Amino acid sequence: MAYLTQPDYVKYICSCGQLKPITSLYFCRHCLKIRCGFCICHEVDSHYCANCLENMPSSEARLKKNRCSSCFDCPSCFHTLSTRATMAQPRQVLQDPAAAGDTKVESKQPKKMYYLSCFNCRWTSRDVGIPDQPVASGGWPERTNPHAARVNQLLDYYKAIAMQEKQEKIERERKKFNIRGKYITLTDKTGLTGAMARNIAGLPSSESSSSAIASFVPSQASAEVEELPEDIFTKEVNLNQITSMPQRLASPEWQPVSVARLHPLAKLLSVKRSQRCRACDHNLTKPEYNPGSIKFKIELLA
Repeated sequence: MAYLTQPDYVKYICSCGQLKPITSLYFCRHCLKIRCGFCICHEVDSHYCANCLENMPSSEARLKKNRCSSCFDCPSCFHTLSTRATMAQPRQVLQDPAAAGDTKVESKQPKKMYYLSCFNCRWTSRDVGIPDQPVASGGWPERTNPHAARVNQLLDYYKAIAMQEKQEKIERERKKFNIRGKYITLTDKTGLTGAMARNIAGLPSSESSSSAIASFVPSQASAEVEELPEDIFTKEVNLNQITSMPQRLASPEWQPVSVARLHPLAKLLSVKRSQRCRACDHNLTKPEYNPGSIKFKIELLA
């Protein structure tokens, strides 16, 4: 592995004119040319979690916001959190002496509970008041964004605007090239209406998009601003209780100010990508679908 740390003294000229080391070049056996990272197309094959190696399709990864539901990163140092087990002693129940002849103590077996802990900075989920869970994987409470409804409304509004502009563009093209016997779109030739095409493609109808535009309430600017506290310039600042900029930007939905409001971060998913030649559209590299495999189905390296 010594060659990985050595500088690249020898560089080769790619077909596009770029100078690259041989470890960064590919050879297309169909074009018989050398390709670099700028001469190829990168395509995402699959999404997986690098910690638990769970594989998921692109649609499911999109719904989960490209994050794993069972693995977490430390919000303080961004290392992977580990699940620690502890024994929780249940409360003892005393029977009523009036109901029974003597006082008896009912003892239960201790129950195993789990919490998240970081082996690097010793941060735990107990530091922010997250209760222990009875299961090791899953079941951790998720915070809800207070502005989630407004964000979803904005997304629906801009999707409706984009669909409306696309429909208007199609109508303009149809009027511009409205020549007898010439079909501009497939709907003109087959008689398929726009509503039927949207239903087949699984897209929302134009009526729903127009209703989303009509029901949208724009934001109103306000001149009233919350006043700063009186002791903002005299209060002593403890830097150990204030989050840093990387810690705040790691949670863009909440951006916690104090360390006591840090919550575990769901681990980002990794991707396996295939690389395709731009000229002949053939695959140069294609990995295995199994996330635990490091082999390639196609590997045309220079």
